Amino acid sequence: MCGTSSAVGLDDAERALWPLLRDRLRAPGQLMGLMRGVLGDDAEVAAVVTTTPTGIARPVAILVTPAIAAEITLLEPVPGRDVRHARIGEDDVEVLLDGASEDAVPIAVFVSDWIRQHLSLYARELWHRRPR
Repeated sequence: MCGTSSAVGLDDAERALWPLLRDRLRAPGQLMGLMRGVLGDDAEVAAVVTTTPTGIARPVAILVTPAIAAEITLLEPVPGRDVRHARIGEDDVEVLLDGASEDAVPIAVFVSDWIRQHLSLYARELWHRRPR
């Protein structure tokens, strides 16, 4: 996804979240993008990425799907902040909420070292399973 209106292959909910995600996760001097991918046979995820001027892309956050939301346990809120500590299973994560109110819900999980490691392992597995 680039610019303010390009949204090929994204769900309506992802398109609606893009302005907030772009503004909250902006990395100075880098391009911002929202991309969708398939993990396994049926698990689709959307990820916010930054790209440096030299072309290095880095995942910043993964959008919260209903399945991911069911796995998130929010920890103590910090008044006035829209970022909150949480747990997914036994792993600590930070999530971006849709606002700073008490009833705000998670919209994205920041990419942590363990998420990056699992995405890398999964990408390698897909690479080795590709048809030759």
